[in-house]
Amino acid sequence: MSIKQLYCYFFYILYRGWFKIDKSFGATGPFSTNTKALICMFGIEVWLVFSVVLYSGYLFNIHAHISFFSFIGLAPFVILLVIKWFIFEKDDRWKSYVQEFGSWSKAKNRVGAWVVVVIIFFIVFSFIYSLYLNPPSGGLKW
Repeated sequence: MSIKQLYCYFFYILYRGWFKIDKSFGATGPFSTNTKALICMFGIEVWLVFSVVLYSGYLFNIHAHISFFSFIGLAPFVILLVIKWFIFEKDDRWKSYVQEFGSWSKAKNRVGAWVVVVIIFFIVFSFIYSLYLNPPSGGLKW
């Protein structure tokens, strides 16, 4: 399985989760199910980017102050959004990914869903631990 297929499967699992939530609650909001899945993916990727930056600051003792609204601060997020647009939104490609992975067996999808959930928990806890190791200069304000 290629990296792109893994990335698309990650989207499929989030899409399927949001689809079940929307279906069970009868939700009809301003965002479609694929948009909710993409927003979740983006949020998880943002945590991953921040974790990498914080870990590199801790490991290499680099504490450069980069303004969030500078080119260097926004470039990773713009790149992530452009990648999402090309892979999922352009020509509604997300529909073909949902059909492709939806045709897999239930057992295969169940194992894949658990792998995705473990990866999400790993990213979230990694982000929290990176904040503990290398807190912001003003400290953590809870």
